[in-house]
Amino acid sequence: MDLTQRTVRITLSALFSIIIAEMVGLQNPMSAGIIAILSILDTRLETMKTALARFLSTLLAFLVATIVFSIFGFSVYSFGVYLAIYVPLAYLGKVDAGIAPCSVLVTHFIIAESISWEWQLNGILLMGIGLFFALLFNLWLPSFDKKLDIYVREIEKQMSLVLFLLEKQLEDGVISEERLNKELQDLCDKVLKFDELALMEDENRTFSSTTKNYYVKYAQMRKQQYEILNRISNLIPTIITGTEENQILASIFGETAEQLDEKNTGVELLKDIERLYDIFRKSKLPETREEFESRAILYTILNDFEKFLTLKRDFYVEYGKK
Repeated sequence: MDLTQRTVRITLSALFSIIIAEMVGLQNPMSAGIIAILSILDTRLETMKTALARFLSTLLAFLVATIVFSIFGFSVYSFGVYLAIYVPLAYLGKVDAGIAPCSVLVTHFIIAESISWEWQLNGILLMGIGLFFALLFNLWLPSFDKKLDIYVREIEKQMSLVLFLLEKQLEDGVISEERLNKELQDLCDKVLKFDELALMEDENRTFSSTTKNYYVKYAQMRKQQYEILNRISNLIPTIITGTEENQILASIFGETAEQLDEKNTGVELLKDIERLYDIFRKSKLPETREEFESRAILYTILNDFEKFLTLKRDFYVEYGKK
């Protein structure tokens, strides 16, 4: 939620809460506006959870206040006793989101020196009106679909670039590690930003399951793939370049970079991996320790890249046709 959206929601929800509270004839109508301000959060789901917690917390606060003020009267010390009992109960009941606004409402009892049902109803209605308008104006949240789709294209473009660099490094080992690390960091930044936005969009789809979880799962898939590419980038400099196996694996990296699309299944690329495994099995055994270690590392890279492609295939199987 950007600053303009937040400002508009807070302003309108507070104004409407105060106006309605005044129209109903409630005492201390400004409190309804303050409750609305405190209840405007970044996502619909977060706002709904907080609203429920605050309403339940109000009932608990008023129950504790009724008992305490009936015994100890209306004073600052009585308010301290109320807090000493109510606060731990609110935390234990996981309704601590209402501690501040509920305690403000409880001070109305002290000012009026009354815990009559009229004052308790007044407090409950103030809380209800504030929560209602916070929920109402948080329903007006624009979808992030377009922004997420832009991120998808940027992530795929950046990941293709990294794969092309890995292909070049496998072929002749001339790519600058500094350049590769920079592009990997850019990829990481894009994936993390996408993940954050995807989680917000997921929480805002409280009443819709059309594409719920799709972007979150896509973000998880790309995060795992980034980790694999980062691991591979650290292994490549330790192998001998120029071998037949290197060239074949490099070509698979290049093919993947060209076909790296949200809707690509990755099945054909996995078949290429199987063919490379077969070449490994049939190729001549290493003759030196250095060649043996290089072959072992190359085999590890091959296993990692198979996981990279399997992640995409599994994602497509579950979400690609939706």
